[in-house]
Amino acid sequence: MQNFFVAASDTFSSFFFSFQNPFSALLKSHGSATDKAEIDRLATSGSLQRMARDVEYSQPSLAAELRYFASKS
Repeated sequence: MQNFFVAASDTFSSFFFSFQNPFSALLKSHGSATDKAEIDRLATSGSLQRMARDVEYSQPSLAAELRYFASKS
């Protein structure tokens, strides 16, 4: 259950950061759609890798599957 909260905090940290600096949203919005898709893909892959590290010792097969999904995304 703790891993869920760690992953959730990583997901929402950028959301809360945008409220702290309102001009960051303006600066980030000038990219193209393909750039945004690439950034989202890299963020997803990084999140999956981070989750795999968190569960590596308790559930090694799940960690392997998460790494596989990260390599495909």
